[in-house]
Amino acid sequence: MNALSLSQKQWETLEKFRVHKDWLPAFGGEEASTFLSEKGMEAYLSDRCSLIGSADLKVASSLFMKRYAFVAAMGLMVMTYWNKKMNLTPENLVIVDGDKNGLWMPQFYLKDASVNDFTSHEEKAEYIESIFRGHLNHVIQSLKKVTNLSNLILWENIAVYVFWIYENDDFLVEEGMRRRRDAQFRQLLSNEFSHWFGHYHKNPLARYYRSKVNVEHVADKVRVRQTCCFSYKLENGEQYRCKSCPQTCRVKVD
Repeated sequence: MNALSLSQKQWETLEKFRVHKDWLPAFGGEEASTFLSEKGMEAYLSDRCSLIGSADLKVASSLFMKRYAFVAAMGLMVMTYWNKKMNLTPENLVIVDGDKNGLWMPQFYLKDASVNDFTSHEEKAEYIESIFRGHLNHVIQSLKKVTNLSNLILWENIAVYVFWIYENDDFLVEEGMRRRRDAQFRQLLSNEFSHWFGHYHKNPLARYYRSKVNVEHVADKVRVRQTCCFSYKLENGEQYRCKSCPQTCRVKVD
């Protein structure tokens, strides 16, 4: 299979979401393989507490995963909307510190930014499994060992962005794509494919997929979270509290 490149427009889209090519050692950063070990994860979080905005490692752990979840979101977007496979292995991914509106917002760089077209459903299944079971689930296990933070919080931090990718019509380039996208989304939520995510009896994303509802003081319907991500525990955290926070959302009764 010959390696291909994304178009300039496609890279411009990814860069809006903090995913970049052409990493150089001068940029610094941390290779994502660091996060696969308890020792590496603990050292990284401890060093980033001040940047993340909390001395509490559980809070730092949750916020780390909220940012890191973009690995799944961008990998799935490239696959679903462009039919491309990126190399998202931990050894190919470098995380560089960044800041946006006072929040720690790391940038993701790929050492090898080449891509390939998918030629079968089997290839897509292997790719999805490599992202979740082969990568993110290992990161989750490291975070759990370091902070004893619940799996439920960590998986919901990922689920929020996965749902966003599949419910965002801005990425559709033609109407026929909607059917294929929605079929892929149903697979991602199916217990039949729970092995894609790790050693789970039930799909760890599906439990968070509920209907969106009207809540007080929010214009659009939201999917109220089942767990709290601890954004409100950051320094000056109330301004960062999610609009779907389970602690504050009051569902409107029609």
